[in-house]
Amino acid sequence: MPDHRWKRLARILLLTATLGIPLDALASVSVPLPERAAAQVEGLHLLGAGHLNWLFFSVYDAALYVTGSGYSPERPFALAIRYERNFSAAELARTSLKEMLKLNPGMRTQEARWAQDLERAFPSVKSGDVLVGLCVPGQYTEFFFNGKVYSRIDDPSFGPAFFSIWLSPKTPVPELRKALLGES
Repeated sequence: MPDHRWKRLARILLLTATLGIPLDALASVSVPLPERAAAQVEGLHLLGAGHLNWLFFSVYDAALYVTGSGYSPERPFALAIRYERNFSAAELARTSLKEMLKLNPGMRTQEARWAQDLERAFPSVKSGDVLVGLCVPGQYTEFFFNGKVYSRIDDPSFGPAFFSIWLSPKTPVPELRKALLGES
């Protein structure tokens, strides 16, 4: 297959990963939380996990770690994703920003800053890589790549907007949201 077709397929997979085209929730999904993230926020524990498929492709496993008995956007939490496909940092940033702005249209004034933040936030990922976002509401969002700190965003509005991609009631991936919240 020509190189441009592979790139197009990768973009389609990334878009569908955030848009929630067929999803299977699996009880056996396990994505580890980095030790440093667990040490930063006492009491983080697994709430739920799911697996995202698109057509015949496995895209990623995801797990939500929370403090307390359930998810609350006011308490620290972490979302861990183990990729089963390769995506460039630019693709992850571009798709994340698009989905953040769809779910948070009143925050368009943040677009330029969030675009810069997202460009620095993510590495390119390949199958098997784990990216974890730790949100401390009202303070910061920190990203871990394969267990090590990769980036930190000290914008209190960023975390809620970013994680709305998976956790908002209006998420484009409602079945994954249910699995992450332990509802399926």
